[in-house]
Amino acid sequence: MIEFKDVHLKYHYDEFEVLKGASFCLTDGLNTILCDVQSGKTSLCKLLVKQAEPTSGQILLDGQSLSGIAHANLDILYLPSKPVFFERKSILYNIEYPLKLRKFPKQVRRGEAMALAERFGFENVGCKAGKLSSEQRKKLALARGMTVARRIVVWDDFFDDAAKVDEALALFEGATHVIVTSDASQARGNTVVLDGGVTVFCGDAAGAVKAVNGLQWLCNSLRSEQ
Repeated sequence: MIEFKDVHLKYHYDEFEVLKGASFCLTDGLNTILCDVQSGKTSLCKLLVKQAEPTSGQILLDGQSLSGIAHANLDILYLPSKPVFFERKSILYNIEYPLKLRKFPKQVRRGEAMALAERFGFENVGCKAGKLSSEQRKKLALARGMTVARRIVVWDDFFDDAAKVDEALALFEGATHVIVTSDASQARGNTVVLDGGVTVFCGDAAGAVKAVNGLQWLCNSLRSEQ
């Protein structure tokens, strides 16, 4: 379980407070954090993967402060909306890189990378990552992410289409998922709603939509799908 306890976040270069005492729990299994466009989705994800630290408050993973857990022991896969690769390296190189870091034998990691490239429809594994389309880059991120089993997968505005969510989640069976989005149609499982940097709802996905029906940003999100 991941717990945010009165978490505040303000970057040193800005007076604006992104989180203003957010408190909520993410359970083992499937979770969604719904918040407005440009309201701190990526900042939340950065807190989860220790790319940023709270200004105050605590984030706990199974009761242990996240600040006391080494990066190597986090066991979290972070999938952002715009995945980062070695742009001048091949598809194959990018897929097998996590295994290379973990010093897997070349033959083992190459075989695993080839199998994943085939699974995701990459016929030319020598193609450089920098030449891939946006959709192909997301497929490459999924393939790379599958090389090493992870306990937690954080999806940072990753999905362009809600219809693709369940298929992607199934790739990481057994993992705890945290979908961070402003699109209410993507809400799954235990759902947290943040508005103005504070928690306004914790519960199931259907209840979350009803609870925040009056929030302008969510109303706009729902109308755009009709």
